[in-house]
Amino acid sequence: MKHPCSEHGCPVLVERGQSRCPTHALARQQSYDRQRGTPVERGYGADHRKWRAAILARDPICRACGSEPSTFADHIRPLSQGGAKLDLANGQGMCSRCHQAKRGRERHQ
Repeated sequence: MKHPCSEHGCPVLVERGQSRCPTHALARQQSYDRQRGTPVERGYGADHRKWRAAILARDPICRACGSEPSTFADHIRPLSQGGAKLDLANGQGMCSRCHQAKRGRERHQ
């Protein structure tokens, strides 16, 4: 069942599970990206790219499920909890599904 876009005054109908029409969703994402800063500004420069490449080369298959290709270089101990940023021992390759699940669990701790 469709409902109106959540942006005030927008008459576009969107599918269930979406809150904004494509135009407003894109504008919101672009605004968020500008506030967030570039990857380098957030600390993901050349050293991090090398670390990520090393983790994905070492762990081509997800360490969590063991069946999907790794697409994320995950910090085993999150940086917010004192994990070492560029230590290979604190990294593991994970597939998107397992990485999202782990991030969800970490947010609720």
